[in-house]
Amino acid sequence: MTYEGVFSIISQIKKKIIYIVAVFGAGALLSFSYMGEVIKKIETDMFWRLNIPDRPDSAKQLIEISNEIASISKRLADNNSIISGNNSIIAQNLTRVSNDILNISQNLYLYKPNIIYLTPMEVIMLEFKMSLIFGVLVVSPLILYYVYRGAKGRLTNLPFIREKKLLIVLTITASIALFLIGAGYAYFYMLPFFLSFLYQDAMNLGINATFSIYEFISFIVMTTVILGIAFELPVILTFLVHLGVTSRKTLSHYRRHAYIILLIIAAWVTPDPTMFTQVMVALPFIILYEASLVVMRLTGK
Repeated sequence: MTYEGVFSIISQIKKKIIYIVAVFGAGALLSFSYMGEVIKKIETDMFWRLNIPDRPDSAKQLIEISNEIASISKRLADNNSIISGNNSIIAQNLTRVSNDILNISQNLYLYKPNIIYLTPMEVIMLEFKMSLIFGVLVVSPLILYYVYRGAKGRLTNLPFIREKKLLIVLTITASIALFLIGAGYAYFYMLPFFLSFLYQDAMNLGINATFSIYEFISFIVMTTVILGIAFELPVILTFLVHLGVTSRKTLSHYRRHAYIILLIIAAWVTPDPTMFTQVMVALPFIILYEASLVVMRLTGK
């Protein structure tokens, strides 16, 4: 290869790196201003199970009382009588009472733990890191496209790639779908139920929960990603069978051992010591394990 060819390749790589950095930076920068709303959305999604159905009527009554007190306070503040100074003090106190009642009414709608920040830069750093994650997600398709375009000519010449092209496409599609299903199961069902269970148990003991915003969001994101990756089990097992590392007969014979391993993994993923949430995590794994065996049987593996 000539020097011109080498410099041409380096120039192309340089351009691609610039494009990748530009897309990543744009995605991270544009998403940064929305990360506060994303954090609020995560908090709401995690605690929606804490809604108490018999409280809205009481909350509405308190809102009406708060509005009446606020109206009286306004009339007193606008009254220009001789004792306007006293009226002003009374109006200020009534305004405080009105705001306190309004806060109580809002708390009646939704009981949830206190989310606090422990260091001055904690919220900003959390928003910054989340925007970086979003930037990675935005630029990932571009990186995969460059990798595919660069390896396309070389990979298509391999006999295995030509013979298993459909299988590879199906595997990639199944991997993406299973990851999204696992992440969705963790985010929309398991985590809200899990947090609700722990919080209600603490409330029964008269204990108030207070979470660090950084630790709370990190826990939600980490658990969601771990469950998404864990749902790749059928793809991993099928891939190992196709490589000849194991067989369907072996996986079927040692399924009880596999169940124990899956329960151990579930215990590691969920910090809750109760068996209930561990079963919530392990049960989908077991179903996916059995589904993998069915797929292998249908495909003759």
